[in-house]
Amino acid sequence: MMTDLQKDLLKEYVNVFIGQAASMLSDMANQRVLLSVPEVEIVNMSDEKSAFDRPLFSHGHIVSSSMKFGHEFSGRALLIFPAQKAKSLVDACMGMDTSSFEDGSFELLDTDFDVLKEISNVILNSVVGEFSNLIGTTVEFSIPDVEVVFVSEDEQKMYLKNNVYMMMLYTSFELAEAQVEGVVIIALGLNSLNKLLSKIDEVLGELS
Repeated sequence: MMTDLQKDLLKEYVNVFIGQAASMLSDMANQRVLLSVPEVEIVNMSDEKSAFDRPLFSHGHIVSSSMKFGHEFSGRALLIFPAQKAKSLVDACMGMDTSSFEDGSFELLDTDFDVLKEISNVILNSVVGEFSNLIGTTVEFSIPDVEVVFVSEDEQKMYLKNNVYMMMLYTSFELAEAQVEGVVIIALGLNSLNKLLSKIDEVLGELS
């Protein structure tokens, strides 16, 4: 789907965008938040022979936050965490002792959902907004919709069935009290994906 050069440059941009989000989250949580994206992939969900052989995201109970964005660069952005890790992240951001949930139980309160919406707003707006700036267009965002759902490994593609091209940004959060891995998924139509890859090719041409 992407050449190695395209992937490397895209990853560089993503880490800059994520770094900006981490700075804002650090202010919000009153502690240093480190965010990194060690892996970036674009997956064609309609291609049954896709070479992408890892699970799309953690299965089981997940917290999924999604927002739509539109205009010339349009699609849907999602932030997905394992539900227990999401609770740990919220507690860390709130300055509370993080729970280990050794018995597998957890409970998300209304206030937890509010914090998760704020976290999602910061990350998704930053990443998608900077991509639109890179391309040279503007986007409008919907309010994030946060839900807890159970998704088995076999149901992952069904959960994303209405999307075609998925930009998978595998993220790692590190706070003093929590280490959380999640995934930012940016679902794009072919036109929006082509705009992004064309800009990446343009920059690569300027660098060569």
